[in-house]
Amino acid sequence: MTDASQSGLVLHTYSYFRAYQDPDGFFLLSGPKSGEGYKYTAPEGTCHQRNWSYNEDGSPTGIVGHGVTGLVVDGKWHSTLTVINHADRTYSQRHTDHPVTRGADAPVTPPLALGFTSTPSEMRQALQTGQVAQQGTTTVDATPAIALSIAMPPTMPDAQTIHLTLYVDARTYQPLRTATVVDGNPGGPYVADCIPATPDNIAKAKDHSIPADYTKVDRAG
Repeated sequence: MTDASQSGLVLHTYSYFRAYQDPDGFFLLSGPKSGEGYKYTAPEGTCHQRNWSYNEDGSPTGIVGHGVTGLVVDGKWHSTLTVINHADRTYSQRHTDHPVTRGADAPVTPPLALGFTSTPSEMRQALQTGQVAQQGTTTVDATPAIALSIAMPPTMPDAQTIHLTLYVDARTYQPLRTATVVDGNPGGPYVADCIPATPDNIAKAKDHSIPADYTKVDRAG
């Protein structure tokens, strides 16, 4: 896997209308995809992403969204969101400066305690200390993997419970995939696969093109 500290991190994300997992972390009854996308986080922290959605019959909805989130500068971070509606050939754009309470020039969002940027030694230590619980074994793109359950604290009283599963290479403990399921949400899981930060994969996330003949509107779709 490419060293994220040198080339950045690329995630291939996707979600389902209906899916669930067994206790060992296997996906069962994975229904049609409801969405898909690519996300690239550069070494300095700038994030590029492009997402699109599907109808339940597998056809595209015609809606594509892509955006860029920059670093925090002078206590604010800047984001740009573009929404393209291929159905009626329109697009909209929104530029936002968000004030933050952290110091200037800090990363946009802190990394999870355990996730794709975690090292194999950190994963082993988390298992030894009980920070994560091993669910079972499975495969990720033909790679033998261990499914680890990570406790997610509630963000507010009466908030929906979030279940996060992190898959690591069974031999090297390198993080490979996350799957997020929210109680009460009929869709799921939301899956993110860590893929090599090759020029082609980075370009998929940084594709912010807009067809030349599309009309700009206040809000597309």
